[in-house]
Amino acid sequence: MSDDAGAAPLSERTLGTARRLWGLVYVRAAAYLAAGVVLFLNPDQGLVWLRWLIGLVILAQGVLLIIEGRPVKTAGASGDDVSWRFVVGIVSVVAALVIVLWPSMSVQVLYLVVGVWACAAGVSGIIGGLRGRALRAPAWDWQLANAVLWLVLGVVVLARPSDDTVTIALLLALYLLLAGAVILVGGFAGTTRARDERQAAPDGSDGADGAGSARG
Repeated sequence: MSDDAGAAPLSERTLGTARRLWGLVYVRAAAYLAAGVVLFLNPDQGLVWLRWLIGLVILAQGVLLIIEGRPVKTAGASGDDVSWRFVVGIVSVVAALVIVLWPSMSVQVLYLVVGVWACAAGVSGIIGGLRGRALRAPAWDWQLANAVLWLVLGVVVLARPSDDTVTIALLLALYLLLAGAVILVGGFAGTTRARDERQAAPDGSDGADGAGSARG
């Protein structure tokens, strides 16, 4: 999706960040896809089942995003290109705890919490994706696509097309499957881009040093 042909070479900092994140990205994609399949095959298990599954998925995502977006202690690195992940991770953990620890939560409140979480995550992710575009970060376009899916989910959930738990379960299952696929493809795209940059670095005047020392 990105215009790699005209992209500037990735910096040492960006390559190092990319290598640190890809493994966690794949874990997050696998969790989304697995939860989406489980929810799609079992949409009629009731509100308690739905609360726990969605709450645990959002909690796992939040923890992974906090790890992905934690500040990196390197000279001259402000961490702005990944800070949006940390923000979304915190929002996700808070939303998950509300969902899981509120035993009397109604369908309407579940809609509200999930909708607000998805909108907040979507807006933060869009800002992060646009920053990634400016920084020529690998797979910024797929990150932006995932953020748009977040925002669409939030708007649809807050619009409340139905109060039926089966309907929202299927809606969330569809989102998890689509988002998992986008995250997975984005991970592959980013890995490929970073590998190509490392292979091309010895041929470029600017990339040799970065490729050799990016492991730190």
